[in-house]
Amino acid sequence: MTRIAIKSLSQRGILQKLIVSILLMAIIPLVLIIYLLHTEASEVLLKNNVKATMIFMICSICIGYILSRKIIISVVKLARDMQDVTQGNLSKKIKTSENDEVDMLAGYFNQITGELEKNIEDLKESKKVIQDVLLRISSAMGSDKKIDSIMELTLETLNQALNASSGTIMILKEDKLKIMVSYGVISDIRGNISLKEEESIIVKAYKDQKTQNVSRADGAEQLVFEKETGFAYKSILCAPLMYKGGVLGVISMHDKKNGDSFSEDDVVLIENLAGQMAIAIENSRLNQDIERTYVETISTLALAVEAKDPYTRGHAKRVTDFVLRLADEFSLDKDVKDVLRDAALLHDIGKIGVKDEILLKPGSLTPEERRHMQLHPIIGENILRPIHSLNKIAYLVRHHHERVDGGGYPDELTKEYLSLSLKILTVSDAYDAMTSDRPYRKAMTKDEACQELKRCRGTYFDSKVVDVFLKML
Repeated sequence: MTRIAIKSLSQRGILQKLIVSILLMAIIPLVLIIYLLHTEASEVLLKNNVKATMIFMICSICIGYILSRKIIISVVKLARDMQDVTQGNLSKKIKTSENDEVDMLAGYFNQITGELEKNIEDLKESKKVIQDVLLRISSAMGSDKKIDSIMELTLETLNQALNASSGTIMILKEDKLKIMVSYGVISDIRGNISLKEEESIIVKAYKDQKTQNVSRADGAEQLVFEKETGFAYKSILCAPLMYKGGVLGVISMHDKKNGDSFSEDDVVLIENLAGQMAIAIENSRLNQDIERTYVETISTLALAVEAKDPYTRGHAKRVTDFVLRLADEFSLDKDVKDVLRDAALLHDIGKIGVKDEILLKPGSLTPEERRHMQLHPIIGENILRPIHSLNKIAYLVRHHHERVDGGGYPDELTKEYLSLSLKILTVSDAYDAMTSDRPYRKAMTKDEACQELKRCRGTYFDSKVVDVFLKML
């Protein structure tokens, strides 16, 4: 019976235990004292019961103290364990030997810390994904890559981070959102979306200038346009590309693979990248405008050079024709040919900085005048270098008077440091210069110029380029 009573008491709540404890430690002893005082007149009764009464009082106080101490110890242990958790030890589990409110509180606390630990791990993983995405995109934006490559990388990285099935970046052109880059989108639906398509979630994101996160669970009628056009079937997340209060376009992610809808973390990530992408697109536009203006100015300067030196009129055009024909003979790709063409047109632009009395001098140049003339490749490079897209052209302009034996200028480079494009430009420039009238001499005949190229192959000019050039004439 005693064991059953103790077990029953251990399963009681803290309040009931405290009541029993107070009864044992205070109220019962007090009642016994009153009882003894009340029966003080009866010496017999006092003599027979006082000893048993005192023993009962002492036992009651001891049991009450033990019970109270046990309650306090449980609470103190719980507080200490909770302190460990608040200091960062989330793996700490609170254990109690009681079956009361303390045990219930410990269970709830363990459940909370377990959920908190899981949420922290999820946050760490999300932070890692976000940092990785932002690092890759920031690196791309700070690199030499063109805006199309940056948009492709951004879309692919974001698609993987959000675990989406597909995505697009659209830019507004003539009242239509045109797909500039896409990832995972079938080719049949690539095109334009008119701003008149009121049902489109993508258009809504553009017009409202607000991120749209819509899933089938929110209402199938909201995805009618996207489902019919093949963009998205169960979920779509769109963010406007905002720049200084205006909207450049929309970036969208479609059909999350591991859920019905995109999360709030996904919204935060796409909005951050949309802001960066908008800045990159606008900067690209500004740079293109600046470069276009600069190239037009340089082209005007090139014409001014020819107007300044009537003996070189048409020289750049003829050299351009030669280099393009040679480029075809060597099967160079389009990008290389484009650079070579522009370099041929601008290779003598540095002569704008050469004094007229030296440039147009009818006789031989003095050593000092020759040194001044030999500065024109460096001047040309300095004119072109400020525009990043013209760096490859600037290299060819600076070195178009180098020789394969290292005897050229301005840097005396040898053949291993000379690109094929540069060797092509050097031969083409030299041939046309030899077959053109100059202030200090008359033009060579075609045969004389060809003999000169043969004589200088392997020293001034690359042997293979000379051979191909001679066959081409």
